[in-house]
Amino acid sequence: MRNILLVLSILLLPASALGGNVFDDLSSLDKDAYVHFTAGVLISHASYPLFKKYLHDKKKAMWRSLLLTALLSTGKELYDRDKTGFNAGDLAAGILGGCTIFVVSF
Repeated sequence: MRNILLVLSILLLPASALGGNVFDDLSSLDKDAYVHFTAGVLISHASYPLFKKYLHDKKKAMWRSLLLTALLSTGKELYDRDKTGFNAGDLAAGILGGCTIFVVSF
């Protein structure tokens, strides 16, 4: 668990946070990325109790919630591929939103 949090913190730490203004970077992100992040949070946190109920294992439920979030985020981007193009940033935002299930304790 500690390794997962370390990797997430490295991935989420903007390079400019080391010497620049983090809020400028966050405000320059596309609004759509925030929507994908929020959707990832909602999917993982809504599915976790269901997986936990049927699997009776917190760790497995967390990983299944993240997997479901990753699958749905990937499916959404593949669906958008023909319309607006595949956006890896939106995919990453959705999956990172799903990763919050490892930070929140149920």
